[in-house]
Amino acid sequence: MRKIDKAKLWLFLVIRLYIVFAGIVAIWEKNWNSLGMSILILVTMFIPSIVERKFQLDIPSEFEIILIVFVYAALFLGELNQFYFRFWWWDKMLHSFSGLILGNIGFLIVSYLNRSSKMNVKLSPALVAFFSFCFAVAMGAIWEIYEYFMDNVFGFIMQRGSLDDTMIDLILDTAGALIFAVLGYFQQKGKINIISKYLIKFDSFNFYEDKSYTGPFFKGISWHINGLKCFAPENKHRRLL
Repeated sequence: MRKIDKAKLWLFLVIRLYIVFAGIVAIWEKNWNSLGMSILILVTMFIPSIVERKFQLDIPSEFEIILIVFVYAALFLGELNQFYFRFWWWDKMLHSFSGLILGNIGFLIVSYLNRSSKMNVKLSPALVAFFSFCFAVAMGAIWEIYEYFMDNVFGFIMQRGSLDDTMIDLILDTAGALIFAVLGYFQQKGKINIISKYLIKFDSFNFYEDKSYTGPFFKGISWHINGLKCFAPENKHRRLL
């Protein structure tokens, strides 16, 4: 096991135990809001592992650590422990990182479309980077809409009652998304190798069936293994797979 994988296991264990302890304290103090937030954080921290198994993805340990620390910093420290109010820069820091995280997810979506036999889509590196950028910025805007909704409907103060706060958040989201899109573009072109260990990938052995093919001499199905398109006649492909 690599050192980074061991570090991830210990970090996740410590964070989750600490959140469980916070939940027990919340029960003792009958602070049901804190208890609910603790449960929400624990559930959220399991989402990357669930998504990884369900969609046959390979989320690098480096990026998974960033995700979990981000959730911990945003929900547990930010919301539950009032770091958003204690430190004026806390929210800005998280918005800067969210653009980078969402940009990575945008790259994953395009990678799936490029690999899928059901989608006749093959985007150039420039368009992949552009989609990643647009996806991250759009998600940042949706989050600001969510904050506005929560403030006006439930009386929260997520936007600090200021248009400046919203605009600065969007600018930071955009800056983070732009940085990742530019790095991703040059990564695809083979000019740099900076973000490869953070990119979400498909499992090293991952195949999916293409639509059935019927030709003048034979019929069968095709599938993909590691991005390579293969074909087997209908009466043999089950044995080969």
